[in-house]
Parts: sequence; structure tokens; C-alpha cells
Amino acid sequence: MENLEPSSFVFIGNHFITDFVNTRKNKKGIRTELLHSMVDVLQWLEHAGKRRYVSGELDELPPHRQTEMFERILAFRNLLEQTFAGLHREKLIPAAFIKHINKELVGYSGYYQFETEVIPFSIARHYTISQLPALFLEETVLFLTTMKSDNLKKCENPECILYFYDTSRNQQRRWCSMETCGNRVKVNQHYHRKKQENINLNSLNN
Repeated sequence: MENLEPSSFVFIGNHFITDFVNTRKNKKGIRTELLHSMVDVLQWLEHAGKRRYVSGELDELPPHRQTEMFERILAFRNLLEQTFAGLHREKLIPAAFIKHINKELVGYSGYYQFETEVIPFSIARHYTISQLPALFLEETVLFLTTMKSDNLKKCENPECILYFYDTSRNQQRRWCSMETCGNRVKVNQHYHRKKQENINLNSLNN
């Protein structure tokens, strides 16, 4: 599988986890997967600013382990997408999801490190390449336990499947991007409104 260009990835979610869910999108009405291998996952992490927290390289893992890890990460992404959909509708985190993520966390571990590049010093969670799924699991827990459920939104374009965490001042954001979806929907609404007005006008004239 050919590596994706960085421009294929979408970073409009205002959080690592919403951007992770957005590693699939609709393209001309067709659901399009952006992650096809662990190489893609690491490339995405690089652009998401998280690769530096993962030590080691893929070739340290045997091919079957890479495949297994990729399948687990993608399966978790898909489960997280379903959880977002339910959370968006009902504002509740499903108990089954909490049970699942707690069970998964038992099998992985990370470790804290001093971050000394900027003063004052801080700490950050790090992971070996073999423990990479822990990054997604732990970030999900942190997000879901600190977010406001009303601020987790799905783009209002019916053809779009992207999510974002609304951090705008009045929490009035409606689109993943005004340029790609907001303007498109408004143009479409204007077209149909004008079309209906013409139909009504023709009816009156007849």
C-alpha cells in the first residue's frame, strides 16, 4: 500500500482523539479509509504531534505483530466512532465502552518523562512502540473524562462524517470547515430555495 500524502489527513477536530476518529471521511459520497497500515498510523501520529512520545521503530516488531497491532488500533477507532455517535445523540458514554476500555488498559503501559525543552519543565506520557495502543486508550480516557458532551459535535453537512470538539467562544460552530462544508451546504440550500420560489411563481402565473 502506497503511503498517503500528509494532505490526506484531516486535523479539524480540536483534539487528538477527535482527529483520530476523523482518520476516515466521506469523499464524493464514499467512505474513505485514511489508515491502511502501521506505517500510516505512525505517519499520522507525526502530523498529530505525538510521534515523539513513542520510542522505537516498526521494524522492531515482527510483521504479524505489526498487523495485529494495526487491527487493534483500527478496531478501537471504529468503536470510538460508534461511541461518539451515541454520545452525540444521548450525551452518555455507554457502560459497555467503559468496561471495554478499562479491560484493554490493563494489558498496556506507558511511563512519564520530564519534558525539558521549555521552561518551566513539564511531564509527558511516553510509550514504547510495542505499547502504542496505550496512547490511544489513555488519550481517550482523558478526553472523555474532561470534555463537555454538548461540545462534541458532528459536522452538520449530512454527507460529512467528521467530528470536532467545539472550543469557539459561544459554542456555535456547525461545520468541520466553513470552506469545505459550510459554504457547500449554504449554496445547496440557496439553490433549492430559489428552485422552490420559481416553482411557486410558476404556479401563481398558471
